[in-house]
Amino acid sequence: MSEFILVAEDFNDDPIELPVEDDNTLLLSTLQGQFPGATGMKYRNPESKAIRGIRLNESKLHPPGGGGWNGHIFYCVFPKGTS
Repeated sequence: MSEFILVAEDFNDDPIELPVEDDNTLLLSTLQGQFPGATGMKYRNPESKAIRGIRLNESKLHPPGGGGWNGHIFYCVFPKGTS
């Protein structure tokens, strides 16, 4: 059964649910299918309030350490000057 995470293009947009893979990663191609041009994701750390980037390795986005994907809304990262 697929798990879904909440992803929005920007902080003011409503999120959509995207499915993660069996290894709990999100394929970059899945992200780009809904958000063309996206190169990664970020989220707001609830403890520090800082923005954190999500690790991308071999075209797979990996969940944040510890708590996994749950409890966060993730936002797309685009190359500078394109969004």
